Amino acid sequence: MPAISVIIPAYNSEKFIGETLDNMLSQTLKDIEVIIVNDGSTDKTQKIIDEYVSKYDIFKSYIQKNAGVSAARNNGLEKATGEYVVFLDADDIFSENSLEAFYNTAKKTDADIVIGRLCVFSIKGLGKFNKFADKLAGMEHIDNFDITLLWNFLVSNKCYKRDRLVKSGVRFPPYRYSEEGAFFMSYVYTGAKICGTSESEFYYRRHTVEEGLSVSQTVSCALAKSFSESLKIILEEAKKAVAKSGKSFDKDEYIQEVIYKDAYILLSQFYRLMWHGDDECVKYCAEEFNRLRSLMTKERFELLCEKEADLHLESIAKSKDEVAQNPNISVIAGKFKNKNITAFFHGIYDQISPMFEVIVPKSIVKSIPKEYLSCCNLVVLDDKGYYKKALKLAKGKHKVIFRKPVKLDIRTFRIIYKVPLPKKLKEMFYGFMIKPINFMLVKRIVK
Repeated sequence: MPAISVIIPAYNSEKFIGETLDNMLSQTLKDIEVIIVNDGSTDKTQKIIDEYVSKYDIFKSYIQKNAGVSAARNNGLEKATGEYVVFLDADDIFSENSLEAFYNTAKKTDADIVIGRLCVFSIKGLGKFNKFADKLAGMEHIDNFDITLLWNFLVSNKCYKRDRLVKSGVRFPPYRYSEEGAFFMSYVYTGAKICGTSESEFYYRRHTVEEGLSVSQTVSCALAKSFSESLKIILEEAKKAVAKSGKSFDKDEYIQEVIYKDAYILLSQFYRLMWHGDDECVKYCAEEFNRLRSLMTKERFELLCEKEADLHLESIAKSKDEVAQNPNISVIAGKFKNKNITAFFHGIYDQISPMFEVIVPKSIVKSIPKEYLSCCNLVVLDDKGYYKKALKLAKGKHKVIFRKPVKLDIRTFRIIYKVPLPKKLKEMFYGFMIKPINFMLVKRIVK
């Protein structure tokens, strides 16, 4: 029996799976088996897998018809023979001593789940370590109702005792978004013993537009519905576990944290990215948010409204047209003449504060990326007397003129909206704050 079985679902992963499998070979813990489940890939993924299987005994390959990542992980769990099991996606990696740290900690503590550190990376470099995962990784004992667990759903910075997991009957549900959270929290609520280790580091790949966005970085109504179904599982399992628990804690407050987290993620992962989705998705997210709002206490809803003030949650917009008619910000584009126009418009429409309109002169329309030309918040005016007309027609409380195209950080609008200035002063100086704040944000990304 190997110490750890690593289960890797793979779908059209030819660009990254070699790096992930090399990472398994570099682990300091050698007593492992790596189970790769090819979920009906149509590229060269299986050819790469076969090369590793032919050279190294630790790799085992299985092929299934395309059924999704949940089915692939469940299939891998059935095939696993290790004392412990770890789930790893085909484009992610661990630090070299991570599996050894998981194993040693699990054996020492007899834990059913061991939680390690988590860091996002991309072709642009490393991000910061996740503060919630860091907190959990530093704890010797983690209570099953510790609210920090609700803010760290990813399954791959965790190691599971296989025998207990299999007997629990908990499996990944057939959804495409937040299925990891439904799996992980459902298992947590079985009373699993949990501890942390700061010696294990998991690196989660964040794909860029050039690489092709992953499922968790795209926006659609189908994904939003999948997300909601996963979260309904978590809420129902939480209610059952709380009702059965004999522990002394504020059970109502815990359930409110579950609902609050659900609403927060719905807004941040879907609603804030509305310009990359369709009206059906915006409407669904607004309706789903209102459903969650009905489950919140007044205090929780007010807290969320304060944190997400730029979205006006008291009367959340249910369509892009509604947003276009009542924008926070009017972006007035200049008569651009250089090659940065495409990057400028991507920077605008990628903003995580989506309540804006964009006013442009007719002379630059041909240079605007096609995907934005049909957006209802794009207003085209004649060049003659353009700036005067744009300022007059602008509907936003804040107006900003870009006479030259600049590369905007996706957080720029939201951070400026949160600057603690009196309303009148903010309206007066909004345009002046854009450049210095954006410069600081972009500089931080480069570093």
